[in-house]
Amino acid sequence: MSDGEFDRIARLSARFRGPAAPAIGIGDDAAVLPVVEGPLVVTVDASVEDVHFRRAWAPLDRLAERAVHAALSDLAAMGADPSLRGGGVLFALELPSQLSAAAFDSVIEGLARGAEANSAPVLGGNLTKSAKDTLSITTTAMGVARRPLLRSGARVGDIVYVTGAVGAARIGLEALLRGREREALFAPFVERWIAARAHIAQGLAIAPFATAAIDLSDGLAQDAAHLARASRVALLLRADAIDPADSQRDAALALGEDPLALTLSSGEDYVLLFTAPPSITPPVGEAIGVVREGDGVMIERNGVERPARGGWDHFGG
Repeated sequence: MSDGEFDRIARLSARFRGPAAPAIGIGDDAAVLPVVEGPLVVTVDASVEDVHFRRAWAPLDRLAERAVHAALSDLAAMGADPSLRGGGVLFALELPSQLSAAAFDSVIEGLARGAEANSAPVLGGNLTKSAKDTLSITTTAMGVARRPLLRSGARVGDIVYVTGAVGAARIGLEALLRGREREALFAPFVERWIAARAHIAQGLAIAPFATAAIDLSDGLAQDAAHLARASRVALLLRADAIDPADSQRDAALALGEDPLALTLSSGEDYVLLFTAPPSITPPVGEAIGVVREGDGVMIERNGVERPARGGWDHFGG
């Protein structure tokens, strides 16, 4: 079987063409989308080999699937639905020159699974050879939001929530970076990192009443600070509400890390942090703090407050 560009495009088209595809999608110079009934939310996210992942960490299909969920997580934070008419995903792939046909098909399968898991039609994309001979997956995701959630709407007195556990993915990533992924203690956390999932359903569930939201991709403390800054408020988080479970604490200590500090700096969990009025009981989420006057993010334990710090910066580390 040929490994040429057009053969690969044909295989992409065959895998991604389905009942959810747009009327004019892969096969023409551009996709043609229907008129959108509501605000269209658009995001783009890159997953680059040796920056975001290493091929040795997991099968290619799982790494590709993870890349799709990471991109769609931005839509989740905005309360946008990629399955509605006008929504979908596009993939720009940069492929190593020696990537085999089987490996390419594995990437296709992972992309398809990530899109299908979120009912997101694949609208098209681009295919090119990588200049650095590494794999890169850039995903453009679009979704319709009847009421887009922003970072800037939190109000003093609101309660701060998260839609899932925080910190497990970071432990998995640390285990991978240190070559300890085969140790039984770290196996569930490595799986948590690999099996990242966009919280689309949770974002849609909170969209009608949440005052602000953000996905936790760069770290709890850092992403909470982004929301606080945009809303011109301060967030006070309760240490007891985000203390890791015993297994997570044991794993952090085995890495020589402070469990709470690692949780605060944990990114790539892709759960949502959101704020809502105290008069509302959200259908999803656990309360971890409160919005108050001021700026920044503080963590409180036993009545003592200190600044919450940590997180990832692509250029600062």
